Amino acid sequence: MHKRCARYLLAFVIFSAWTNALSAERIPIIFDTDFVMPPSDDSMALMLALRSPELEILGITTVAGNESVERATSDVLRMLEIAEQEDIPVYVGADMPLVHEKSDFAVQSYGNWYSNEPPPEPPGGFATKIAEQGSAVSFIVDTVMSRPGEVTLVAIGPMTNIAQAIRAEPKFASSVKQLVIMGGAVAALPDGAGNITPNAEFNFWVDPEAAYVALRSGIPIELSPLNVSRKSALDIGWYQKMVAVDTPLTRLLKDTLGRRFEADPERVWLMYDQIAVASIIDPTLVTSERLYVDVNIDHGISYGVSVGGRKQWPGAEGAQQMNVQNDLDWPRFIEMFIERVQR
Repeated sequence: MHKRCARYLLAFVIFSAWTNALSAERIPIIFDTDFVMPPSDDSMALMLALRSPELEILGITTVAGNESVERATSDVLRMLEIAEQEDIPVYVGADMPLVHEKSDFAVQSYGNWYSNEPPPEPPGGFATKIAEQGSAVSFIVDTVMSRPGEVTLVAIGPMTNIAQAIRAEPKFASSVKQLVIMGGAVAALPDGAGNITPNAEFNFWVDPEAAYVALRSGIPIELSPLNVSRKSALDIGWYQKMVAVDTPLTRLLKDTLGRRFEADPERVWLMYDQIAVASIIDPTLVTSERLYVDVNIDHGISYGVSVGGRKQWPGAEGAQQMNVQNDLDWPRFIEMFIERVQR
């Protein structure tokens, strides 16, 4: 064989081995989200996931939360077109929580999870890509059961779809590799106050019953609560560094998040769902503690409040132990985030 051909063959073999190894090491995930376009944390978390070769997004499932499930679906379809990753399937999920009903407080507070209004047009117009025919719950169950012990669920909205999947298939919970949740606030740790009621975090408050089912399911859980989110601080300096390189995603951030900084240059944004996704890519970015965590489903002043303790306590005998994130290496995290969205 000619020496040049031999070198080309060797290079091809090495490249093929490297790409196969990279593919084999990718973490298969299902991305469950109450998606809204930037500056929402869900959209920026998806940007990070889309541009991270460590992750293999098997599909995206939508749920009512920040807005209606119709808007979540419309916006995420458009996001995939902007990111030029239309091959990722999208499945429509729950349009209401398991039990929680619309109330005057819900209407007066953040979030339109109860809405059935048509979604507004996303940046650049409605997507031509359409959602798949099957339901989110069927997709989640079928995907996990076809790959037992392999799939990580990334739940960054209310847990309605996840709870329905757990209830739909008795062997589902034992077949999930890991459940990464952005939700809750743990008073036993610093920065543990709520953000919708004094002690309840929004995602858990929208569907406390679903969070209760998920937390007690026995699935290995990595919980990313408000405690760790409050260690983040996206200011205009980090934003300007982020959009200094022109890509489809940074252009979208300029058109959306940029307007917010123009209106209020002193504003500092916390990052929520982004941290949950980043902790899958690089677990060393966060510090976690093993705690028993449960959620209150009594319809009173503590509805939707998550409680964490180092030991089980009366009333929480069914609570499971899980990793609870409580600190963040903010400089390393934001540098990684910026580098990824600039790809």
